[in-house]
Amino acid sequence: MVDLKTLSKVIRVNIIERLDHKNLNIEVDFLEGKIASTENIAMAIWEELEPEIKALDVELHSIKLEETENNFVEYFGS
Repeated sequence: MVDLKTLSKVIRVNIIERLDHKNLNIEVDFLEGKIASTENIAMAIWEELEPEIKALDVELHSIKLEETENNFVEYFGS
Protein backbone atom coordinates (compact mmCIF):
# COMPACT_ATOMS: atom_id res chain seq x y z
CA MET A 1 0.00 0.00 0.00
CA VAL A 2 1.12 3.53 -0.73
CA ASP A 3 -0.23 6.98 -0.03
CA LEU A 4 -1.86 8.10 -3.30
CA LYS A 5 -0.70 11.70 -2.82
CA THR A 6 2.88 10.48 -2.61
CA LEU A 7 2.45 8.24 -5.65
CA SER A 8 0.84 11.08 -7.59
CA LYS A 9 3.78 13.37 -6.80
CA VAL A 10 6.30 10.75 -7.93
CA ILE A 11 4.46 10.33 -11.24
CA ARG A 12 4.03 14.06 -11.75
CA VAL A 13 7.66 14.97 -11.02
CA ASN A 14 9.34 12.04 -12.76
CA ILE A 15 7.07 11.56 -15.77
CA ILE A 16 4.37 14.15 -16.44
CA GLU A 17 6.52 17.26 -15.94
CA ARG A 18 9.24 15.75 -18.09
CA LEU A 19 6.93 14.68 -20.96
CA ASP A 20 4.07 17.18 -21.01
CA HIS A 21 4.17 19.51 -24.05
CA LYS A 22 7.63 18.29 -25.03
CA ASN A 23 9.09 17.12 -28.32
CA LEU A 24 9.72 13.50 -27.30
CA ASN A 25 12.44 13.04 -29.90
CA ILE A 26 14.48 16.04 -28.74
CA GLU A 27 13.54 17.29 -25.28
CA VAL A 28 13.10 14.13 -23.18
CA ASP A 29 16.40 12.76 -21.90
CA PHE A 30 15.17 9.26 -21.07
CA LEU A 31 13.85 8.79 -24.63
CA GLU A 32 17.11 9.83 -26.27
CA GLY A 33 18.10 7.38 -29.00
CA LYS A 34 14.74 5.61 -28.90
CA ILE A 35 11.93 5.70 -31.44
CA ALA A 36 9.00 7.40 -29.70
CA SER A 37 6.49 4.58 -30.22
CA THR A 38 3.81 3.92 -27.62
CA GLU A 39 5.58 0.68 -26.67
CA ASN A 40 9.00 2.31 -26.24
CA ILE A 41 7.56 5.20 -24.25
CA ALA A 42 5.79 2.80 -21.87
CA MET A 43 9.02 0.84 -21.33
CA ALA A 44 11.00 4.05 -20.76
CA ILE A 45 8.41 5.29 -18.25
CA TRP A 46 8.73 1.95 -16.43
CA GLU A 47 12.51 2.36 -16.27
CA GLU A 48 12.11 5.85 -14.81
CA LEU A 49 9.39 4.99 -12.30
CA GLU A 50 10.46 1.59 -11.02
CA PRO A 51 13.34 2.81 -8.79
CA GLU A 52 11.18 5.63 -7.42
CA ILE A 53 8.33 3.23 -6.65
CA LYS A 54 10.70 0.73 -5.02
CA ALA A 55 12.00 3.55 -2.82
CA LEU A 56 8.45 3.82 -1.45
CA ASP A 57 8.73 0.13 -0.48
CA VAL A 58 6.08 -0.97 -2.99
CA GLU A 59 6.17 -2.81 -6.30
CA LEU A 60 5.30 -1.33 -9.68
CA HIS A 61 2.74 -3.62 -11.32
CA SER A 62 2.26 -2.14 -14.79
CA ILE A 63 2.31 0.95 -16.98
CA LYS A 64 -0.71 1.56 -19.19
CA LEU A 65 -0.25 4.21 -21.86
CA GLU A 66 -3.27 5.17 -23.94
CA GLU A 67 -2.74 6.93 -27.26
CA THR A 68 -6.42 6.73 -28.23
CA GLU A 69 -9.42 4.77 -26.95
CA ASN A 70 -8.47 1.86 -29.22
CA ASN A 71 -4.69 2.22 -29.26
CA PHE A 72 -2.89 1.55 -26.00
CA VAL A 73 -0.13 -0.56 -24.51
CA GLU A 74 0.17 -2.10 -21.07
CA TYR A 75 3.68 -2.98 -19.94
CA PHE A 76 4.43 -5.29 -17.01
CA GLY A 77 8.19 -4.85 -16.80
CA SER A 78 11.07 -6.85 -18.10
